[in-house]
Amino acid sequence: MDINDLKPITRCTVEPSGDGLVARVGDEEYLVENLPIDTEKACRVIGQLDGNRSVSDVLASDAFDDIPRAHIEAMIQSFFESGLIDKNESPDCVSGFECILELEDLQNELLYKTLYRNVFWEKCQDPSQVPLNVFYGMAIENYHFLFRESWFDSPILGFATSTESRVLMNHFFCEEYGHDELILKSLNEIGITREQIYRTVPLPETLALCNSLAHWSATDPLFFFSTMGVLEGKDLKLDSYVNAMEESGTVQEDFIKYIKSHSNINLQDAHGNLSREIFRRIPVVARSEIERMKRQTHMFIEIYDRFYTAIWEHYSTTSSLLRLVN
Repeated sequence: MDINDLKPITRCTVEPSGDGLVARVGDEEYLVENLPIDTEKACRVIGQLDGNRSVSDVLASDAFDDIPRAHIEAMIQSFFESGLIDKNESPDCVSGFECILELEDLQNELLYKTLYRNVFWEKCQDPSQVPLNVFYGMAIENYHFLFRESWFDSPILGFATSTESRVLMNHFFCEEYGHDELILKSLNEIGITREQIYRTVPLPETLALCNSLAHWSATDPLFFFSTMGVLEGKDLKLDSYVNAMEESGTVQEDFIKYIKSHSNINLQDAHGNLSREIFRRIPVVARSEIERMKRQTHMFIEIYDRFYTAIWEHYSTTSSLLRLVN
């Protein structure tokens, strides 16, 4: 290990003792023998390690020119290993808010490469190209997703690392609870009843998204928090899905109004900012944790992208809206 850039702090006092040193830490004494350098100069080196200067700065003194640098480094290294000198290394970490901003940079990069070029969202730019069943199918899969939201929201409610973050998450859960009922009201307008939707299964990609989020919520709460901004539409001023339905001229207003009501709740309550607000209340995140979450972000965006692709591929080619369990 290269110690030259460290700014170590001596935890002991030292004084010559015969051919060695006596190092004192509180009431404890340690005899250091077989030093590679003169004992008096060894004491001077140790005494200058005060946490304000690097090892290189200390060794740059003319007083140590006659001593091989490797010998001094070996002595300092032995004091490290004995716990008599603290390396005084700065922890490799950032604030929670810096962490989420860094993760959002990666999220945005991946979203623009994949999700925002997804066939579903591309077609929504020209609503005349979107079959009616795709608009209905999106609502069906959204209902399945929201109906299962407790799978992935409830495990996180006891988040112990930050009280303020836990309060925010619990507040969000209370606001979000029951939103599947709004979507169900829209489905009722096209003749789909509660009993019918209960006897259906979501697309595999919808279930994969729910299961992934449930896993991360239970085992990796920090990463789960980082996904919420994307799921809740961070930085969005309008809902492109609702906008496309309104412009299509083919979707009845009574179907749209409940879905739009759900969308407006998310926009007005700034649910898209939830990830940032949670991370803002987390004091520090280790760099190793950030790198791990970055790796998982690739998987999350891919799963989310496939969720929308599957909606287009299935509902644009089927005449049957419901995937009934027989």
